[in-house]
Amino acid sequence: MRIPIIWGNSICILGCAFAVCLVAIAPDVNEVSLRLLLYLVAWASLVVFPHCLAHFVVGRSVGIRFSNYSIAHSSIVKLRMPVVSAVAAKAPVLTLNIEKGSLRTTSRGRRAAMFASGAAASVIFPFFVAVSSLSHLPTDLSFLLFILSTANLVFDFYYSPKAGDLSRILVA
Repeated sequence: MRIPIIWGNSICILGCAFAVCLVAIAPDVNEVSLRLLLYLVAWASLVVFPHCLAHFVVGRSVGIRFSNYSIAHSSIVKLRMPVVSAVAAKAPVLTLNIEKGSLRTTSRGRRAAMFASGAAASVIFPFFVAVSSLSHLPTDLSFLLFILSTANLVFDFYYSPKAGDLSRILVA
């Protein structure tokens, strides 16, 4: 299924804006469990939505063009980790498709910056939620968000060079 660039970027921007709105309204929610839920949804949104948008922004700034977005399965499936791969095989993800010609004419360093940007965005932005929660959640719950963010970072350090964005730097 081909999704025009404008629609894919709009989905990513709206997803990021949704996360920021959740973080902004969470402190005003009286029930701690609901407040935590808002932070968790914002956290998950900031793992997913900035990823392709970062590829697009960095890619366009270094001369890489993109043809469209599509819905695909995560390359996490390639890890062949029993539970993780099974979940990834069923979860659709928004994918940004590169115009191969522009990738071939771009320097290795610029390609590396474009590929690394998605991984970087997916591991950096969730920490924003953890930091934002510090004065609005009990310490142990904010600590949980930091643990999730750190686990996401560690997993990406393992996954990305094997089957994710960082592995594409070597291939492209």
